[in-house]
Amino acid sequence: MFFDNIFRKVLLPSTVVIVLLVSGCEPPPQKNQPSTQQSAQQASIPKAKGGLRAPPTETPYTLAYFEPTPENPEYGTLMVNDHAFLVPEGVPRPSIQSVYLLSHWEIKPGESVLDIGTGSGVQSIFAAEISDHIVATDISARAVETAKLNVQRFGLQDKIDVRPPGDLFTPVKPGERFDVILFNIDYPTNQYTQFWWEVHERFFAQVRQHLKPNGRIYYQIGYIDNIPRVKAMTDKNGLRIMRLRMDERLIFLRAPIVFLLQSETDVREQLRREEMAYERQIEADKHRDGQVSAD
Repeated sequence: MFFDNIFRKVLLPSTVVIVLLVSGCEPPPQKNQPSTQQSAQQASIPKAKGGLRAPPTETPYTLAYFEPTPENPEYGTLMVNDHAFLVPEGVPRPSIQSVYLLSHWEIKPGESVLDIGTGSGVQSIFAAEISDHIVATDISARAVETAKLNVQRFGLQDKIDVRPPGDLFTPVKPGERFDVILFNIDYPTNQYTQFWWEVHERFFAQVRQHLKPNGRIYYQIGYIDNIPRVKAMTDKNGLRIMRLRMDERLIFLRAPIVFLLQSETDVREQLRREEMAYERQIEADKHRDGQVSAD
């Protein structure tokens, strides 16, 4: 009931982007010009305040997709800032949500990165601006081929190891562990896509054995009503949610909601505080607007 209240009052029913930072802990006793006829996407997303850019900059990430041309009928072109990625039919195009993940990870020099569900290789290529050791995987042979192509176009073969196609951690070598794991695959969006939870459950069941001590996971959750399900999976597998960030600035809110979840924090209590703060802000805005009108 409380979560229903949150959805109605605070975030409204729309595409909420949520980035989850998960860390390992001791297991519990028993975690070209866009055509008007094409689906061109453009969005401004704040850049990371962590390792991806140094020094931090306010220049936003921009995203736009251009359909294949007669000169290059096999590939469309995805522009992320000044980076041009080739994306063929059959390989999912990175979305606004995927680009938003770029703005919230923190990758430090010298850290190793595993990018699961790399698609066209966008996340791995941006991560390579900081990390020299990145493993990119995907279950789709077409996606792996595309990621390799884009990695070669950027000249990053010495930093990014695009593995043969495989499910989840199958392409990972025995004993191979990572400081950072990026997990950005499809998530359930309605009653017909609930089967995706099985993939997410297997991911959380296996991920600890591939994390280094103090390693972390950046996980794109999709919608706020997925939080309880994800929290249950992390708790079950000896993981804890360290940070959760939501952004709906493109639609309703003036700024993202950002809050921390420690292992001992009650998710509902944290959300209740956010709701109260949001309502106080609404009242303050109404009061200020009333004063302006009176003047």
